[in-house]
Amino acid sequence: RSHRLILLLENLRQGFNQMRLLDIKLGAETSVACWKGKSRLNAWKNQLVDQRTNSVQEGFRLEGIEGPPKSLEDRIHAVMEAKGLAATAKYISPKVIKRFTLQRLRSAELLEFWLDVSHLGVGSEQHAQHAAVATFQRLRNLLMAVMNLEVPQQWIGSSVALAAEVGSFSSEPKVLVKVFDWGRAELNTQEDFQRLQAAERESRSYYWRQYLRALGRLYWELGRVVLHRCCSNSWSVLVFELRAMSPAVVRAALLGELGATSSVTISMGLFQMDPKGGAGEVSLPLLNQDGLAGSLRMHVQAPSQGVGTCRVQIYETQTNSQVEALTGMIVTVRAVAFERAGDARVYLEAFQSGCPAPSPRGHVCCQSTPPATAGRGLHWNSAVEFRAGATEAAQAALEEVPIQGYNSTELLPPSIASTEEVEEKAQLFLTHLLRRIPGAPGSPNS
Repeated sequence: RSHRLILLLENLRQGFNQMRLLDIKLGAETSVACWKGKSRLNAWKNQLVDQRTNSVQEGFRLEGIEGPPKSLEDRIHAVMEAKGLAATAKYISPKVIKRFTLQRLRSAELLEFWLDVSHLGVGSEQHAQHAAVATFQRLRNLLMAVMNLEVPQQWIGSSVALAAEVGSFSSEPKVLVKVFDWGRAELNTQEDFQRLQAAERESRSYYWRQYLRALGRLYWELGRVVLHRCCSNSWSVLVFELRAMSPAVVRAALLGELGATSSVTISMGLFQMDPKGGAGEVSLPLLNQDGLAGSLRMHVQAPSQGVGTCRVQIYETQTNSQVEALTGMIVTVRAVAFERAGDARVYLEAFQSGCPAPSPRGHVCCQSTPPATAGRGLHWNSAVEFRAGATEAAQAALEEVPIQGYNSTELLPPSIASTEEVEEKAQLFLTHLLRRIPGAPGSPNS
């Protein structure tokens, strides 16, 4: 009996009314010279992109998005309209700036944009949470499938697609996780792998570990979202941060400065939710290291005991800082929901004192507004939602994490955690995950 390899073609849009799809390119190195027709010049160009984007930081990058939310479109528009665009246009085209902005997004940001279904109106957070949990389960299945392949593969520059229905509200929205873009990939069998020279086998192992690390990191990052966004029994305090970002696109692109797009917190305010719940308009004082810095006007609808859906409509801020001083900056409000009131108070006190905040003990979820429009103040008219109490499906999905014990807030830090803590916990997870995967730990040329 003969064996045949069969290629299965699939329409990813089938079954979707309106699909939002992330094209996430996997691997810290997304090209290899002289591999599948890749020239040395084009490989070198790709390496420059790898070194200036999230590929070098987290092992993958957002290469494209279909059906982006308005918040992401507004972010890109704000980057294009930022101070210095005229000078930027001399070096980089608007199309490249847009793509480069996507490629530099860290996973916490790109997943927040992907799950932004605020256009669906009241109750949209339920849709987003179910999409996150279902995708997390499917991503686990994909991760286990590729880890169980008999021999290392060389899938250079291939991508994973994360897709979700965003056309209408559903308590169980359709989601999809698929690997695609096989232009420079090969499928190795055990017999094929054994016929390779030693150096070729070492190369396959090296790049295969990169691929698995990227897929594992993406799974871990989505696990952080599921744990903190979907597993809280109640929300007690909301902290609002006025944040400003300076997108230095030219410096990042030409000089490879990973930290060129910096974001700073200008001021911060704390809103303690009434256990009885209720709704009303609020003018929240904003504080900085020097004291009162302004106020944030918003409408808050809070559930009883913090269980259910909390919806905040953010209108505008009056700040003591000159609005002109923020010209060319991207200004947003980040709303941070805390499960434990003590975590929120410590977080605010750390900001006012200029000290790093300790890791929170409870769940913490962050959502951001689109960039502000400037006038006599800063205006948003944007809504964010937080939902708590419906945790069964998310907790069950986290119990299926392939490494026992990796479903706690200690090992899956929230997005307010420091970069150093996030990297430490991510590398710890990947070390445990890949311990049983064969392959050389270093470069094939080392």
